Amino acid sequence: MNGPSKRVARALFAVVLVLAAGAVASSYATAETNVARAHGSSGAGNPVPGETGVAAPETRPPDYREPGANGSLTNGAVDEWSDGTAAETDERVLVDPAEHDPANLTVVGTQGFYASDEQAELVAFDREGEVAYYDDNYRVYFDVDPVEGTDYTVEYLASKHLDGEGCVNVSTERCTYNVVNRVNMTTGQEREVYGEVTPRIYSARWHDVDRINDTHVAVADILRDSVRVVNTTTDETVWEWNASDHFDPDVGGAEGDWTHINDVEVLDDGRFMVSVRNMDRVVFVEPGEGVDANWTLGTEDDYDVLYEQHNPDYIPAEHGGPAITVADSENSRVLEYQRVDPETGNATTAEDGEWRRSWGWRDSRVQWPRDADRLPNGDTLVVDTHGDRVAQIAPDGSVNWSLTVGMPYDVERLGTGDESAGGDSMRSIREARGTTEDGSGARSGVGVPIIQPANDDADPDAVPPEGRITHPDRTVVETTWVALKELTPSIVVNGLLYAAPSWVRFTDLAFGAAGFVAALGWIGSELYWSRYAPLGRARAALRSVRPR
Repeated sequence: MNGPSKRVARALFAVVLVLAAGAVASSYATAETNVARAHGSSGAGNPVPGETGVAAPETRPPDYREPGANGSLTNGAVDEWSDGTAAETDERVLVDPAEHDPANLTVVGTQGFYASDEQAELVAFDREGEVAYYDDNYRVYFDVDPVEGTDYTVEYLASKHLDGEGCVNVSTERCTYNVVNRVNMTTGQEREVYGEVTPRIYSARWHDVDRINDTHVAVADILRDSVRVVNTTTDETVWEWNASDHFDPDVGGAEGDWTHINDVEVLDDGRFMVSVRNMDRVVFVEPGEGVDANWTLGTEDDYDVLYEQHNPDYIPAEHGGPAITVADSENSRVLEYQRVDPETGNATTAEDGEWRRSWGWRDSRVQWPRDADRLPNGDTLVVDTHGDRVAQIAPDGSVNWSLTVGMPYDVERLGTGDESAGGDSMRSIREARGTTEDGSGARSGVGVPIIQPANDDADPDAVPPEGRITHPDRTVVETTWVALKELTPSIVVNGLLYAAPSWVRFTDLAFGAAGFVAALGWIGSELYWSRYAPLGRARAALRSVRPR
């Protein structure tokens, strides 16, 4: 290669490196601060980066109960519920009812992570993004549900890691304390509903519980690869479905995290809808009968349908179902499936029905979504875990409201019912509003502000055609990023984002990869051009040793 060509190549390599570094630096400089920076206590439940994250016995929650013989926790005086105010030592931010109407509050449980700077928290925001309630007492928060008949009270599922004497009754050095708590966010008064110690740390933290009645809850038990019904007054498991009763042990995940059952929903007809993440399936379990195979949504490794999903919500016939809204996590999209008659296409509850995709959404920022709740107004409230946001999505794909939150897992809008209970299927919404081929709406994606208000220019009645996965595609940049995301291996991307600092996005990984490739190409080119020419010398050496 002659001189000018080398100069051009070097200039191109330099441009790519500068652009990549500038893009990543810009992302870092403009990243929104995690809420934990302003409100977090960095207490024992959530260590600062670099600490072990294992709580010593003296740092357990104030209402901790000693485990019984089987690792379950016995009920005691902490179950007494009162409406008193929070203790003076409680550092939580509490809701002021005079300032915050419950219908204006969004409650989020966040996961946090050791290796990054993201804090685990239970937090409630108003529509302007003001923190109305905050608590970070536990190592991780998962499911959060409003308590029926109350305005400001929620039940949440959390975990804390223990070691030493805290694990003596499960005979391990380290263990996990899973707990369901009920808290009044205006007073801070809290009581433990049910808790249990499991004999290890990873793949032992429950992700979801669902209340059945005043005394019983259903537990999605990741450790036991099962769904259990627990009597919270006696701590007894009164019914259990084991995944091994239905699934072949050769399918699914590795030993120790075989099924990763991450969600359970108790339906009005008595069935249990269960998310079996590692099998890429949502199954319907009828007590005494087992899995109803005709109702199963998804097939293992059929990633066009589902890919390691989270938090499916059932929409019943009276709201236009049967339908399921679901966070299709590894595909970085949110979907809805409608159960229809295969011949007529009409909604049906019959055994010969089939699931068909009825709606979907994604944009350039969404990465590893893990919750999607259909609201009564037709919007869908979405948790975007690696996009570090909670977003309210209109049927046409417009982002009507968006809030930056560090590594969220579950979200609820108070006053709209539990999960998608108050929302209609997209087919029902489509029939009520009519169908449009192209909607309009706010562009979302890279660099959205901490609060993204509703887009006044969007058509509130716009609904995309049946089954379309919609996203704001008015710009070439947005469409390009979405297409690039579809081409990248999501498992690798999510693994990197899981351990990366909170400000890192998919775009930063892409620019970083481009810069890395450019740097390798530049180094290789310089070696090739150099007087030492290592590749040429290697070829010459090989030729010299060949037999003549």
